[in-house]
Amino acid sequence: MAGAIMPITIDSNAVRLDHLVFQGTRLTDPALSARRCASDKKRPMAGGLLVNGNSVTITRSVFRDMACYTALEYGTGVEAVISDNTFIGNGTHNTLLHWADGLTIHTAQRFQISSNRFRDNTDVQLIFGSCVGCTITNNNFNHSGTAEGGAFAEIMLQAWPNATSGDFTGTQVTRNTIDCGAQRRCGFGIMIGSAPWYEAPTFGGAVTDNRVRGAMLALNVDYLTGPMVIAHNDLEAVSGTYPSMCGPQRISGASANFSARSRMVLPLTATDTATTAKHYCILNYSIR
Repeated sequence: MAGAIMPITIDSNAVRLDHLVFQGTRLTDPALSARRCASDKKRPMAGGLLVNGNSVTITRSVFRDMACYTALEYGTGVEAVISDNTFIGNGTHNTLLHWADGLTIHTAQRFQISSNRFRDNTDVQLIFGSCVGCTITNNNFNHSGTAEGGAFAEIMLQAWPNATSGDFTGTQVTRNTIDCGAQRRCGFGIMIGSAPWYEAPTFGGAVTDNRVRGAMLALNVDYLTGPMVIAHNDLEAVSGTYPSMCGPQRISGASANFSARSRMVLPLTATDTATTAKHYCILNYSIR
């Protein structure tokens, strides 16, 4: 949650972070990592950096090996630039409560998030609670192929219930490249809406001209509460039976799923569909 106690906190405007390395304890102190990740109160201390502020610039830095929670959490801000960073090896996907986001953004306006590299961040690689007038472009997402380096989703636009608005008005999510590999180490390539995790609003903006390969399901829209443009994305169709939080799920030649309630507000005709995701039916959930 925004405001949690993390190892490093910046609460100021006009800060510039450049060419820095933030490294967690996942590999260097597994025992400490396990204790922190097992506690709801201590989990943020197993993450990395928390930022709140306007006109913050974070460039050419590395965020790696956080034990769980998230590598970089941005609480609230206006006109931040997060560009040309690497988020790698954060969390352990197949161990309960040890997963970690790469970059978590709660409430933002006019952010520029571009040309970042995301690899083996094990919850959602890049997740938003709201982002108004933002540009999210030319980011690259991939996985090494190991089960522990997998993720539930790569890009997720949603809201946290009673915490963020889910407003993406004026935001462009475009020209991002996702490749989860031949082993399909991510569940959802692009995840729009808060279900199947929980119910909260999501609306606004445009998701266009992105490329997704190697996901169990390239695009899942569930659920939208207002209009959003979703068009011209290059999505791989897949067939297979994949692990989920509600048991094995069969997908047959589908690249996208649009829930019935999302189709009511989408300005397009959704013809390429898979079985509508159910509440708590999170793909790539195979946790010990």
